[in-house]
Amino acid sequence: MIIEDEIIAAQHLESMLKELNPGIRVLAVLDSIEASIQYLSEQPAPQLIFLDIELGDGQSFEIFKKINVESPIIFTTAYQEYALRAFKLNSLDYLLKPVDSGELSAALEKYSKLHPGTNQISSSKLFMAIESFERSKKRFLTKNGSRLSSVSADMIAYFFTRDRLQYIKTFSNETLLIDKRLDEIEAELDCTSFFRANRQFILNYNSIEKISTWPSGKLKVKVQPESYEEIIVSRLRAAAFKKWLGE
Repeated sequence: MIIEDEIIAAQHLESMLKELNPGIRVLAVLDSIEASIQYLSEQPAPQLIFLDIELGDGQSFEIFKKINVESPIIFTTAYQEYALRAFKLNSLDYLLKPVDSGELSAALEKYSKLHPGTNQISSSKLFMAIESFERSKKRFLTKNGSRLSSVSADMIAYFFTRDRLQYIKTFSNETLLIDKRLDEIEAELDCTSFFRANRQFILNYNSIEKISTWPSGKLKVKVQPESYEEIIVSRLRAAAFKKWLGE
C-alpha cells in the first residue's frame, strides 16, 4: 500500500516497485490521513506500507494516533528530521525523496529477511496463481484495417509497442494491431505464461529461444519470431525474470 499525496511520486514509486519485483501487488494508493484511516479501519492490513510523512491534511504520524497499524512501514519523505520519530513506530526503513532504486531494493530485501514467510510458497499463493490463470484472457481482439479478428493467447509469441502503437506477434509471424496499452494487456494475462520484459515487450515463455548475459547485470533475450529490436531485460528486472523462468 502506498500513502502519498503527490501523484507523480506515487506513480514513480509504484513503477519502481514493479520493476524490482513484478509480483508486488499495490492494494491501494491513498493521498490523505483521512482516507488512510478509513481504509486501514475497514480492510485487512497490507503486508507493507510505503508512507509519506507530509500529506495534504497533515503529518501521517496522526494515523498512528487514531488507529492501530500492524503493518511494517517504509517511510518515504523529503525531510530527514523525522527519522527518529519514524523509527519509534513500525518503521522498517526511511527513504529520502527522490527515492533511489538501489535504496528501495535494499529496503525490500530487509523486509524479505525480516518476514521470510512472505517468500515461501503457500496454499494462498498457489490459489492466487490458479485464480490468475482462471481470470486471464484467453483471446484478444485485433484490427487490420476494417477487419477484426480474434487471436487465442496461446498463439501469441509476444506483445510489443512501436511508434506509440501496440501489436501482437503470433507464432506464425503475423503482426497484428491491438487497441490496448501494454499495461492493460499485462494485467489481463496469465502471469505464469507471460512476462513483461521491459516497456516495449511482453513475452510468452514459449517464444524465448536464447538468453544471454549483458553488461551491467542486464539480460538479452532472443525470441522467435525475431523481434524488430533487441529485447533487453534491465538489471532491476533480471532477478524477477530468472525467477519467472524457474517457476
